Amino acid sequence: MKNNNNTNGISSIKLVKVLSHFNTVELNRLEKFITSPYFNVNKSLIKLFEELVSGIKDLSLSEISKLDLYNSIFPGDKFSDSRFRKSCSDLLKLVEEFLAIEEYRRNPLHQATYLMQSISGRKLEPLFNSVLKSTRRLSSRQYEVAASYYYHQYEIEKNYYNMLGSEIKRDSGFNLEQIAENLDYFYMAEKLRYYASALSWRNVVTEDYQMLFMDEILGHIEKSDYSQIPQISVHLAVLKVYQQPEKEEHYYHLKSEIFRNIDRFPPMEARDIFLAALNFCIKRINQADQKFLEETLILYQYGLEKEYLFINGELTPWTFKNIVVVALRLKEFDWTEAFINQFSTYLNEEQRENAVTFNLARLYLYKKDFEKVLELLREVEFEDFSYALGAKVMLMVSYYDLDEIDPLLSFLSSFRVFLNRKKNQLPEQRRKNYLNTIKYTQKLATLNPNDRQAISKLKKELEDAKNVADIQWLLEKANEL
Repeated sequence: MKNNNNTNGISSIKLVKVLSHFNTVELNRLEKFITSPYFNVNKSLIKLFEELVSGIKDLSLSEISKLDLYNSIFPGDKFSDSRFRKSCSDLLKLVEEFLAIEEYRRNPLHQATYLMQSISGRKLEPLFNSVLKSTRRLSSRQYEVAASYYYHQYEIEKNYYNMLGSEIKRDSGFNLEQIAENLDYFYMAEKLRYYASALSWRNVVTEDYQMLFMDEILGHIEKSDYSQIPQISVHLAVLKVYQQPEKEEHYYHLKSEIFRNIDRFPPMEARDIFLAALNFCIKRINQADQKFLEETLILYQYGLEKEYLFINGELTPWTFKNIVVVALRLKEFDWTEAFINQFSTYLNEEQRENAVTFNLARLYLYKKDFEKVLELLREVEFEDFSYALGAKVMLMVSYYDLDEIDPLLSFLSSFRVFLNRKKNQLPEQRRKNYLNTIKYTQKLATLNPNDRQAISKLKKELEDAKNVADIQWLLEKANEL
């Protein structure tokens, strides 16, 4: 079913875009759904689905036109664009229904809630007790618990209340307390979670989020013990870290909550909680609080173990680099080398070689193995500016510490040419910072080590200097003269 005259291709159709995201297993399950007469009796939609899936699997979608597809679905009929669009729309609705049902089936508590709702509505008394027991047994086995767990518990208890109605015995009591309690847990946990999220964004967006009853909720929680409800205790700990970032005790409390309870949360929510602690540590490091270097490495190691640092199964080059920097600043050289070798496979294949080369060079730099730094970087050109500038600084440092003055001066000249050539691609202030670094490195390299007056003058210049990249290294080298 191919037509070379493809003026009306199908690749841009929403239905086609959606189906292209499905893997083979999902497409096979979707086929069973669409061909089931319980969900669909329209055979033209089955044919449309089959043709599209065939095109997806053999990568021939770009060769299929609307007319090709229409003739396969409605052979012998004159092309009607409105009829074609209606078929695509109807099939898309089936796909959306499939996605909803798949999500529904992944949540047993959700299923149990709707089952009890149906039993309650139909007054199916023979099922009352057995379904309630099985539902409560299912709840008790849930280890991973989102705040929505308590909402489902609320729905279960509410449906149980509705099932019994006026037939409840006076001496058996009502379950109204359980209904209210579960609803309260859900409400408080979600309010804390999203209030913390709003606070985390306050330095990024200008919008001032207003949330009702937060003072009342926080006041109530402070006077109560919710340590056995992780969805409340953990989100409260996250909130305090954002609310009072100057208080270290909030970080240590959050860290203990993470190590004790984070496995109880769904993966995406757990990752957000973990990142709240990690970002606190990184912010403290940026404020020159060096004791948080060790805390950051502990969290990085924990995040690698639990896979909270991965996005779609991959480590970003920037996360990879940040982990290396923290470990090296703690002089964890063996651990860093093992990390690079073990986790480089989780980098995107297109970025892997550059990331490994750059970070190995940094490892050798910290180990003062300057010959290896030169060996790795001398013939490498990085397209990414962050890598390119970082690599050039490492080369500069290596030439200087090896006392290779002529190669260093030649390199500084080429570094300056590079910065001027990239003038329109680099932020101007950043470019000037590196130009200043070149200027002072050149002065360091050409100073007469016996001219104490010139050395003192340069030290004073560096101490007063602003907008200089790698100023600490320059000061360190000036003090060695």
